Amino acid sequence: MTSQPLLNRFKDLIRSKHFCVYLLAALLILIAFNSYWISVTVRYQPEAWASQIALLLLTLVLVSYLTSIGHKKQDAQLYQATQSQKILYNIAASINTCRELRELLNRFCESIQAALQAESVSVWLVTQQQQIEYVASAGIEAKHYEQYKQFHLDPEFADMLKYRHIIYDNHDYGPVSEIPRINARNTCLIVPLHYQSRTLGFFMLELAILRFVNVEEFEQLLSTIGRHLGMAIEKTRQDQESRREIIVQERNLIANELHDSLAQTLASLRFQVRVLDENLQPTSEFQAIRGIEQVENSLDEAYKDLRELIAHCRTPINSQGLVPAIEKLLSRFRKESGIHVLFQKEWLEPNLPPNMEMHIFRIVQEAINNIRKHSNANHVRVLLRNNANGNHQVLVENDGVGFDMPSSSEHPGEHLGLTIMQERARHLGGKLRIESEPDEGTRIELTFMYTNETNESPLDRLSGIQ
Repeated sequence: MTSQPLLNRFKDLIRSKHFCVYLLAALLILIAFNSYWISVTVRYQPEAWASQIALLLLTLVLVSYLTSIGHKKQDAQLYQATQSQKILYNIAASINTCRELRELLNRFCESIQAALQAESVSVWLVTQQQQIEYVASAGIEAKHYEQYKQFHLDPEFADMLKYRHIIYDNHDYGPVSEIPRINARNTCLIVPLHYQSRTLGFFMLELAILRFVNVEEFEQLLSTIGRHLGMAIEKTRQDQESRREIIVQERNLIANELHDSLAQTLASLRFQVRVLDENLQPTSEFQAIRGIEQVENSLDEAYKDLRELIAHCRTPINSQGLVPAIEKLLSRFRKESGIHVLFQKEWLEPNLPPNMEMHIFRIVQEAINNIRKHSNANHVRVLLRNNANGNHQVLVENDGVGFDMPSSSEHPGEHLGLTIMQERARHLGGKLRIESEPDEGTRIELTFMYTNETNESPLDRLSGIQ
């Protein structure tokens, strides 16, 4: 039972480079003693020369063996370095073609899983509320992360992410240890993601076999990948913010042009008609005065609509995104109307393109404006919900007076707000369902699907903004 381990240890000893070096030193010492023996002996001269030749041959074989070991090690190092460069290139090439953050991270997970033959890969990012949130994965279905998709980033784990290059296994920290894995016996590695001095999150690898012989080089590879991914995440966020700012500037420019041209003209016409009305009051007939008052009322209404259009053009969504903009809208509505508003947020920071966020906001805004003008409601409920599979739901409902649903035969100019809401839903690639009956309230539900797998270019989608 013990002979086999001893034999294996002996084989390992023979293959050891240090053992071979010691043996070579011993052979050189023997050659030196044998040379002295040759110089002093006469009787055993043939035997001395035979042993000298044997020692020289053995030394030559040993030197050749050491040289081959060195070449093999150099070849292995060169191969591993080449593999590392290839992995870095493939990952960089895959993520640099992405313009949306979720698309980038899903592509990254697929690339690194294929490159390292990992069992699973997942990416978790730090939110503005200091939560760790699941964003993307490969090798394991997203539904497995549903109940673990978000947890608080406490100081202990924050320090681990900040000061460690690689975190081995996930049993060092409670919430992370609960993240689903394919096999508990697999090696689990956590690689922090940084940009400058900020911690952006981490990606987690589950490996059945560590295929890199040199562990230090493997850790260096993962650390380099983490730095590249951190820079790519920040660049993508900045690009999305730049696109958002471009849209905001364009819409504000349109609003300014409307204010400086058409609004000023309407204001001037309102003033002139009012002066004309005052001058004609004592002398004109009732019918003429009534006609002038109708013109004046029409101008007032047009001016009011234009002011609303100007306010509509000024983009209300700031850099914080859709949810804060809707919160601000509902807060103002609550103060002005006195209506109780319930806002339910089950929104996973989906990083939608700016124009899609704008369409969603405008649908909610139109629904809220209709409630203000027509519903006589006491309670309003607004729901934002999505999941990791890309399903999105927006719901606005109230307990007001409701209305009869318009038929398709009615005049196209009527119910224009509902028509525009339907058009916005089509821009999102979704459906808008409106349910209402007299004295039964109104329910408006928007549903659409958006994931990183969409084939439509984000730049193309920008042209559809309304």
